[in-house]
Amino acid sequence: MKKILLLAFVVLFVSSCNNTQNAKINATITDAKDVKVVLQKLNYSKMSVIDTITTDSAGKFKYKVKLPNSSPNFYYLYINDTKVASMVLLPKDNITIVADGKGSYTVDGSLESSNLKKIDSTFYAAVAKMNSLTKEAQTINTDNKDQVKSINRQRGQVYVQQKRAAIRHIMDNPNSITSAVVLFQKFGENLPVFGEMSDVILFKRVYDSLQVVYPESEFMIALMDEINAREKLFEFENKLSSASEISFPDLVLPDMNGNQSILSSLTGKVIMLSFWSVAQTEHKMFNNELKELYSVYRDKGFEIYQVALDVDKPVWASAVQNLPWINVNDGLGTASPAITAYNIKKIPSNFIINRKGDIIARDIFEISKMEEIVKKAL
Repeated sequence: MKKILLLAFVVLFVSSCNNTQNAKINATITDAKDVKVVLQKLNYSKMSVIDTITTDSAGKFKYKVKLPNSSPNFYYLYINDTKVASMVLLPKDNITIVADGKGSYTVDGSLESSNLKKIDSTFYAAVAKMNSLTKEAQTINTDNKDQVKSINRQRGQVYVQQKRAAIRHIMDNPNSITSAVVLFQKFGENLPVFGEMSDVILFKRVYDSLQVVYPESEFMIALMDEINAREKLFEFENKLSSASEISFPDLVLPDMNGNQSILSSLTGKVIMLSFWSVAQTEHKMFNNELKELYSVYRDKGFEIYQVALDVDKPVWASAVQNLPWINVNDGLGTASPAITAYNIKKIPSNFIINRKGDIIARDIFEISKMEEIVKKAL
């Protein structure tokens, strides 16, 4: 009898522990009788489908979500391509959603979900206003300077108001995962709400607060990646501003070990600056020819600084591990600042820079011609 009771206790205890990693959703979607609703989860930077749920004859459903951990996780309900509702779920959450199936909804029983709905509503309204002003700007006569100035001023006001609202949310909710969400808001690809260099202070503040509460959250990785990227960019700009004057654009890019390699540190040598991709078979063959040239002239003052425009850095690192010269890659592909600095329109491309820092040749891919130029410059 005691063994039976003990077994029952163990089963009850395990069941109780498992339930602590669950969250419950009680949803009502108007005019959605017997409709399939897709539950999706945000995994770091991409969405994955968790399940497909069918509503009953009243547009209702109940669903128990098995959470992967005790950190807050982002979930979304979709009908076809329309997002019905957004949620931030924590263990033991029991939330109630009433939605119209077109994007408007209410959520109760989850403070984090309520926070997410609040910041989304504010941001989407700001985006709609910004888009409206942008369309209006496209219809006005650019010769009408007063009107252009008025539109730009209004756009600036929308941006400032949104940033102030986001900062206020961060200050009011230091332990909410949604404070991290607002830091990544963007008015289009080229206008992040927090795009200024000094904004890294806010990223650090949010990271320090959330790291204490949710140390295992995958979103801590996203925050730290952003902090590191901004600090490296800040370091890059400082080095450029303090660098001695040179006649070629300087580059500061990470090598295979993550160390920053500075192009201008090679000043005084004859440099071949090369832009390429490991996917280019022909350039791999050219690299083999370069090895012989490099071995002959390296000790005489010849150096190669090779910039890869590959997004997949592990593949790049594997391809260049046996190349004896300086290999760098920031992982940004065609969005790399190096592309803009040297006005690269196609790859491969290369430049020969003499000891004085002057660019004396470009796009030399005939190895004998390359040797002739390098030998003369040395």
